[in-house]
Amino acid sequence: MDFRSDLNDAIVSEFVRQGISYPEHPDLSGLATRYLEMRVRRIEPVPRRVHFSEEIHDSLGSLVRNTDPECREAALEAWGTAFYLCDLFERGESVLPHLSKGVNYTDPRQPDGLLWDYGMHHLHLSRTDGTGGFVRRSDWLLYVIVADQDVFFVDVRPHTDPERLQWVRQDLLTIVYRNWPELTESRLLRGVTGTTLTDTEKLVLRRKNVNVAHAIGGLAIAPLGLGVTGDGHSSSRRFLADKLLHELEHYQQSFDASRDGLREVFIEHGMADDAELDFRLMWRAELEVSDDQGAEMCSTEGFSGELWRIGFAIIEMNTRSIVIV
Repeated sequence: MDFRSDLNDAIVSEFVRQGISYPEHPDLSGLATRYLEMRVRRIEPVPRRVHFSEEIHDSLGSLVRNTDPECREAALEAWGTAFYLCDLFERGESVLPHLSKGVNYTDPRQPDGLLWDYGMHHLHLSRTDGTGGFVRRSDWLLYVIVADQDVFFVDVRPHTDPERLQWVRQDLLTIVYRNWPELTESRLLRGVTGTTLTDTEKLVLRRKNVNVAHAIGGLAIAPLGLGVTGDGHSSSRRFLADKLLHELEHYQQSFDASRDGLREVFIEHGMADDAELDFRLMWRAELEVSDDQGAEMCSTEGFSGELWRIGFAIIEMNTRSIVIV
């Protein structure tokens, strides 16, 4: 029984299967952080309610009204793709082809600053097949915030920005605050003053992995994406990875210390008297469970529920039983 080794092998095999890059000899904490980041960056395909900002209606309208013969066709394609993506989100279908190709890379030296800072994804508004399973890169991007059961369409903007500031434009945060103040409420810092920056100054700080509390609506708002570490990783994913490893070690020690008592329990549940307990950490997708069992596990409290929600379960291999702890 070695849950840490199981986790390492599972993550590596998943990265290989999906064609995601990773270091040749990563430490497990870094590998787990990259895996949890990947889950956020690639957007799990589950049904979500879609909400449009007031500003995005004007942006979409400008695409329809675009009369420039050189880009009108692309503008209309972008307009249609925005509503196509709305439908995909509502039906719980994958939007992976529309994401940045950077989701195949886990190098924190190329951090997803827009996501870890503003909590936003950008999607390419194209329906034309490109390379590597992605759509052709588009002249327009859709900025969204993805929550567990909702997705918020913030704005549509040109892919290119003459000042190269498209990923740090702070008015994106203003749109979020104005349309969905509940999204900023949990990031509100009381008793302090937010920092007022130009977008150019913001870009400099973003490149240095500096977290900033922004002054929005007279309030101090911490990063909606919970910020980055000094080496460019997501702060929240790093914390959750270290918590995961700590709890895996704790439960492995508990199982070792309780082996005799656990053996009697599993014999009562059909394990042969002469069998040896064999606990392993496995991919959730490798298990045969009903929809009702899956839903029950998703709502389970405690460590087993947390494991299940990030794609894993602890199994007793003789009985193929999911262990709830």
